[in-house]
Amino acid sequence: HDHFYPAKSCEVKSCMLHATPTTNVHVAKSNVSMKLSVIINTITIACASAFAPISPTKTHTSLTMTWRDDNIITLVPKFKIHEGKKEEYMKVLPKFLEKVKANEQDTCVFYGFVGPTEDDLVICREGYNSADGLLKHLANVDAELKAALENADIIELNVQGPPAELEKLKEPLAAFNPTYYPLVEGSFRSTMN
Repeated sequence: HDHFYPAKSCEVKSCMLHATPTTNVHVAKSNVSMKLSVIINTITIACASAFAPISPTKTHTSLTMTWRDDNIITLVPKFKIHEGKKEEYMKVLPKFLEKVKANEQDTCVFYGFVGPTEDDLVICREGYNSADGLLKHLANVDAELKAALENADIIELNVQGPPAELEKLKEPLAAFNPTYYPLVEGSFRSTMN
């Protein structure tokens, strides 16, 4: 996805105020007016490029946001690393990432870890296109999860998504004692992701 970042030194208002055509500048045709023209053109180009896509090969034809129903199943496990085991635990995380990236292209919407915090907490942020996708994930990373749980405990597990999909997960996830959060009807997400 393209991301747009305004330049820190250039605000839209200042671009519009200073980027006036040289015909509006009442200065005689001299070195001063030519320098002013160069400065105005430079500001105009800088301001225009400040809002250009980062990737020059991709452009948006429209900045209008469109929406669709949100059907994502979100799993949020919170791990508490055992005392003195941070290094061993952190070594497992790249293995999760590699395994998911290699085997779950059709079902995983997003996946990553945040942390550790000062209290040695790590959260995994993960989203799937269905309950079946989440269950496929758990089978895929079974060995990595077992290795992680040698060095940490899951102290909290939240599962969020459409109620019908959550029902499919209650029996398979019962051992983890998760908290289920049914998605409110009418929830939506961008069509860009």
